[in-house]
Amino acid sequence: MDLHVHTNFSDGNSSVKEAIQVAQAKNLIFLAITDHFTTTWKQSVIDTIDQNNFEAYRQEIINERELARYNCLIGIEIDAGSNFNAIRQIPFNQFEIVLFEYVDSIVTIEKLESLIQELELPSITALAHNTYFKLANLEKLSTILVKNNIYFEVNSRYLSHFDSNAINRLKILKDHGVKFTIGSDAHDKTRIGDTDLALSLLEQIDGVENLIDLSDYKLIF
Repeated sequence: MDLHVHTNFSDGNSSVKEAIQVAQAKNLIFLAITDHFTTTWKQSVIDTIDQNNFEAYRQEIINERELARYNCLIGIEIDAGSNFNAIRQIPFNQFEIVLFEYVDSIVTIEKLESLIQELELPSITALAHNTYFKLANLEKLSTILVKNNIYFEVNSRYLSHFDSNAINRLKILKDHGVKFTIGSDAHDKTRIGDTDLALSLLEQIDGVENLIDLSDYKLIF
């Protein structure tokens, strides 16, 4: 599985179609399309989805996965540095997986916790980019993640940042019962399915048993 893949939404239907075709060719059982939502400076450098195209984005994924008869989750990657009033406007119940990126402090994770308790979020909610946990109080972070059923992503794209200290801190999360997802953060189709390093890292910390189990997962829409 690869639960963190982006498309170039402005290219139209071909981008999602190609992502699914690559995933099928690589024998991935699950794929998640998780294009960006942000209200920060990133708007000027990446393609984003917003209130104006949420429905078109969702429908594109639904149409293409039905045609391919493939498990492709409707996802979104939210920049946690965005205006929280804008984040509250996201129709969370219309997504099957939500990733939050740039959650780099306990203050931010506490704001996220309040948001999750306030709004209806999908069954799969995770922190994206495994580098951002380094500054956090790991015991408190773990407590919040487990309490709110928030997964922690192990992302192959950023494993070059991992040293022995970072691996030990990831093991602490595992020992506290935090559950994991794996993803490639693929921004082009050649990276789709690039999750071997992430899985290898979980094996290194005996964390495979904490990996998300999608065997009984049913697509919502």
